[in-house]
Amino acid sequence: MIFNEQEKYQKWQTRFSNIQVALELLESQADKQLEQELQTNFDFLNKELKKAEIQNLLNQPLDKSGAIITISLVPSPGNSDDSQDWVGMLLRMYSHWCDKHDFKPWFLDESIGELVGFNYITLEITGKYPYGYLKSEQGIHQLRRISPFCKKPRIKTSLAKVEVTPILDEPVFEIPIQDLEITGKHSLNGRNLWVKILHIPTDISFTSRDKRSQLLNKETALAVVKSRIFSLMQIQGVSLKDVKKPSSKNLANNPIRQYIFHPYQQVKDLRTNIETSDIEEVIKGNIDLFIKAYLKQTS
Repeated sequence: MIFNEQEKYQKWQTRFSNIQVALELLESQADKQLEQELQTNFDFLNKELKKAEIQNLLNQPLDKSGAIITISLVPSPGNSDDSQDWVGMLLRMYSHWCDKHDFKPWFLDESIGELVGFNYITLEITGKYPYGYLKSEQGIHQLRRISPFCKKPRIKTSLAKVEVTPILDEPVFEIPIQDLEITGKHSLNGRNLWVKILHIPTDISFTSRDKRSQLLNKETALAVVKSRIFSLMQIQGVSLKDVKKPSSKNLANNPIRQYIFHPYQQVKDLRTNIETSDIEEVIKGNIDLFIKAYLKQTS
């Protein structure tokens, strides 16, 4: 850890030294290639300083952990296609965001929509600080736009729920075996492997079907269930033996952000009142302005 931090600061120092040298050389003569290198170094340091500013706010014990994020539609009569498409749009938004931060998203489970998008999708995001960043994204995300699935122009509102829990790298607790219900299937040709683990007291469950063996699927399912139970324990402020089923007051059920495409373009965070009209950039993964404002508000 210390070595990684030292290496990072050494890279910053090298870039800063290169900027100083370039500025001195450009005072005596113009050089387009040198100007491009200068701009590249400026952009790099600017990006790193913005990341460092946010990471300075991430001081909770699990903030440096990876994250498990589930995006799921909120059912609405006659609105399934739009809602499933909205889940897919949010998936792309977070995938772009991961690319910008050099995080790695891995698909754990999904339910694909009939025409487009997903009913739900669960990702594991690895790296340093994914949970610290993404914990601010938990809640209901609201989309308002002219539906591309209606024959006549019609404005529709679609809702999707984002749930974020930390990856527990160390065994924080052990679940009594009697509190778990484990089911699975192993086909003869080695395909369609799946394992479902249900925590009976909380009704929290997860099905893993993406691994090469039932053992790996079991490990993944248990890791996700533990992650969700841990977050529920934190919310309720209780130990494992006293944890109860989630209530409707769960943070994931609170509206947090509006994405309006029509009749005007605006993305507004309902907690911090931060807003922008550049909705296309937000959908491309540029959401750090919302994350930073929320972390400042709650720090």
